[in-house]
Amino acid sequence: MTKGYQMARAFILAVAVSLAIACGPSTGLAQTPQPPTFQPSGNRAFDEWRDDFARRAVQRGRDPAVLARLMAGITPDERVIELDQRQPEFVSPVWDYVTNRVTENRISSGRALKTEIQSTLDAVEARYGVPQGIILGIWGLESNYGEAALNWDAQTALATLAYEGRRRDQFEGYLLALVEMVERDLASQGQLRSSWAGALGQPQFMPDVYLTTAVDWDGDGHRDIWNNRSDVAASIGNYLQDRGWRRGEPVFEEVRLPDNFDYALADGTQRTIADWNERGVRRIDGVSWPGPEWGLQAQLFLPAGANGPALMLYHNFGVIRRYNNSDRYALVVSLLARAFDGRGGLVSDWPRAAGSLNREQILELQTLLNGLGYDSGNPDGLFGSGTRRAVRNYQSAQSLPADGFPTAALLTRVRASAGITAPEPARVPRGLQRSGIRELQRLLNRQGYRAGTADGVIGSRTRDAIRAFERAEGMEVRGRATDVVLERARAAGRR
Repeated sequence: MTKGYQMARAFILAVAVSLAIACGPSTGLAQTPQPPTFQPSGNRAFDEWRDDFARRAVQRGRDPAVLARLMAGITPDERVIELDQRQPEFVSPVWDYVTNRVTENRISSGRALKTEIQSTLDAVEARYGVPQGIILGIWGLESNYGEAALNWDAQTALATLAYEGRRRDQFEGYLLALVEMVERDLASQGQLRSSWAGALGQPQFMPDVYLTTAVDWDGDGHRDIWNNRSDVAASIGNYLQDRGWRRGEPVFEEVRLPDNFDYALADGTQRTIADWNERGVRRIDGVSWPGPEWGLQAQLFLPAGANGPALMLYHNFGVIRRYNNSDRYALVVSLLARAFDGRGGLVSDWPRAAGSLNREQILELQTLLNGLGYDSGNPDGLFGSGTRRAVRNYQSAQSLPADGFPTAALLTRVRASAGITAPEPARVPRGLQRSGIRELQRLLNRQGYRAGTADGVIGSRTRDAIRAFERAEGMEVRGRATDVVLERARAAGRR
């Protein structure tokens, strides 16, 4: 080695040693940032969840500084919990659901918006292949074309629902996505206005959907689904295209069924239009099935049973359901789209005289069908595909039209099959007045449920105590101060 090389090598080693001394011993691993610290919120259980969530979020790569800003000062919002737990005691008939949403006001407002932003809608439709009417129908239902108020800070709503725990993993995921939105400067903290469930902006995207699907249509550097109507329209179009929208294909057609039709065919099975045509199914407007549609597949849908409209649902109807998993929702969007285009609604009348079952009656129907051997799934008072299948199987066994639609007459017949002549009256829980709440708080405290001061005021501690009591007693966990909970607490106190 040359003398110059040796001197250079010695110099480099000296510098390396100096740096090592200055930096201290190396572990060979990058240090994980420390999670943020927060001031106590006054709710110990929430603080424990919040601190643990922040720690796990930092471990997953989220920025501690952004977490600190977003979650500072948050306390659980009791209104959010109440809305999340609120289940309607009466499920409106499909005809009321449709009529109350396909309104002249919503149609006229949609047409006016279409006129205002026609060029944008033309370009969005050309890009994504989704008809303008479908985009406007979703827009109108989700936020009344941006007129609906967004009354919550998204981080508060999402943190409340994550802490509440019923769907913790789901809402923690949304909250992580919200933090990432701010980290990437996709939205400022002040923009994050949402529904009570944390759905963002005019198209009501959850934060994870925003990250993957929201569009900066006008190229201003922001995906502004709160104020920028071109971004809103493009984001809805992009969502549907991404979920499988097929350009140029129809959504649904109303059809007329032949006499003595086998209603059990309305079981969700996809068949070609040529197959349906051979079975005597015809378009209700009398027009022949167009040639290109013969190879399309569709399912027969009877939203109100054998005595109501019959619809042929194509693939794109199911894509609308990806936005909101409801046949009723997809039907309303489709009817609004038709109205925007100047087309009429459904031709067939709704069977209003047949009536509709409320939630307690559906719960009874499910329980009875299960007892008779027709598996409707876990009784929950909601009429889903499992219950529809059980109803259809029962109807077939009874030589009834197997349309899968629950009516009062059907419930009466199921009761008779189960040997029940009259239903037991349902007990409807009543909310307590302040004195009753105080008594309940005292009883819960004596039994170790830590309801806080017996002041007759429902706060987070009292709700948490009620939920803990309900779980221990095997009751439905609602967290509400009702006469039913009070009676059970009295009985528990006498044990």
